[in-house]
Amino acid sequence: MRLMRLLVRFLVPLAGVALLAGCSSSGGNSAATSSSAAASAPTSGNADTAAVKQVWQSFFAKTTPISQKETLLQNGTTTMKSAVQAFASDPRVGQASATVQNVTFPSPAEADVTYQIALNGAVVMGGMAGKAVKVGGNWLVSDSTLCGLLQLAAAQGGSGASGPVPGCQ
Repeated sequence: MRLMRLLVRFLVPLAGVALLAGCSSSGGNSAATSSSAAASAPTSGNADTAAVKQVWQSFFAKTTPISQKETLLQNGTTTMKSAVQAFASDPRVGQASATVQNVTFPSPAEADVTYQIALNGAVVMGGMAGKAVKVGGNWLVSDSTLCGLLQLAAAQGGSGASGPVPGCQ
C-alpha cells in the first residue's frame, strides 16, 4: 500500500501539470488492455519487439531529453507536446522507470505492451497495459498510454482533479 501511495504522489503532480498545460490528443481511449484476440492476431518479428521495448524504455528513462521524448510519443511533437514537456520536466520523473514485460501485435502497425513501473527501483505497478503504434516506419509510445497514466493519477489523486484529462478523451 505504501508503494501505491508513492506512485500516486509521483503521478498526481504530473496530472496536475498536464491539466494546466492543457494537453490534447488525436483521440483514442485510455491505456487499453490486451485481449485474447491478440493471441491469434499476426505477430511481428523480433526486430519489431526490440524496437517497441527500446522506444518504451527510452521514453520513460530519466536520462532521455525532453526533445527526444517528444519524438518517441505519438503526436509528441504536435498535440501532445505540452503534456510531454510537463511530464518530463517534473523532477519526480527521475525516480520512475518502466520495463516492458510483454509485447503482442494485433496488427502490423499496433502493439499491445504489458509493462511495469518502478519507483526508485521498487516495482509499484506491474501488469500495466499500454499501446505502441508504428508511424512512418517507427514505433512510438501511443498518446493514449500517456493519457491513461495521467487519467489514472487524476482519478486516484483525491486532489479534486478527477475525470478525463483535457484532450485525452
